[in-house]
Amino acid sequence: MLHENELSGEIPSQIGNMSSLVTLNLSTNHLVGYIPCQIGHIKHLVALDLSSNNLFGKIPSSIGGLTELTSLYLYCNKLSGQIPRELGYLSNLLYLSLSENILSGSIPNSIGNLTKLTTLSLSNNQLSGLIPQELDFLTNLEYLDLSENIFSGSIPNCIENLTKLTILYLYSNQLSGHIPRELGLLVNLEDLELSDNTLTGSIPNSIGNLIKLTILNLFMNEISGHIPRELGYLEKLEQLYLGTNTLIGSIPNSIGNLTKLTIMYLESNQLSRHIPRELGRLENLGVGS
Repeated sequence: MLHENELSGEIPSQIGNMSSLVTLNLSTNHLVGYIPCQIGHIKHLVALDLSSNNLFGKIPSSIGGLTELTSLYLYCNKLSGQIPRELGYLSNLLYLSLSENILSGSIPNSIGNLTKLTTLSLSNNQLSGLIPQELDFLTNLEYLDLSENIFSGSIPNCIENLTKLTILYLYSNQLSGHIPRELGLLVNLEDLELSDNTLTGSIPNSIGNLIKLTILNLFMNEISGHIPRELGYLEKLEQLYLGTNTLIGSIPNSIGNLTKLTIMYLESNQLSRHIPRELGRLENLGVGS
């Protein structure tokens, strides 16, 4: 391992001759240039980490030949172009992070072949198009981060099959349509962040099934209707962001059950009537509107 040094220059193409290498970690250095296509010749690699460098250009399709990989970390570089469909050959991957690059285009449908994935992070790129239905097959996912891209269309109903998810970040995209009631089936969710999109419709009552939630962030959408009383079932909730929507009606008394709340934002809505006295139970609340 050569991570966290002051290495500079390019990754030499001769690295492909290291045929017995199992782990290659060059992260957190000052490497520049392209990822050499010869890296795909290291057939027994199990872990590849080139994160936190200044690598640019495309992700070489030859990486799809590293079929024994369980982890692939390329985040925090300047990689561009599309995510190669050949990544779908990496059927043993558990961890895939391509975040904080300038990748564009859509997520390839071949992503659905990575059925062992537990972590998929593609945040902070320029990815576009629809969230693919093929995510349906990634039933071992625990962490899914597609935030800070330009994905459009609706949140696919197929997400209901990702029942092991604890983290779901879809914020800062261009997603539209309703929040699917099927999200209520993701009973292991601890952090759900859908803010800064153009979601419409009401908050589904099924949100009350997510009893492990500690953070619920729906800030800055076009969500309407009433705040569902079922929010009161989320007794582990610590942060609630519903501000900058078009919610109407009164604050439900059941919010008084959220005794672990430290942050609650309801500002910039069309809420009416009185503030329920049950809010007096929220002794930990530090910021609220």
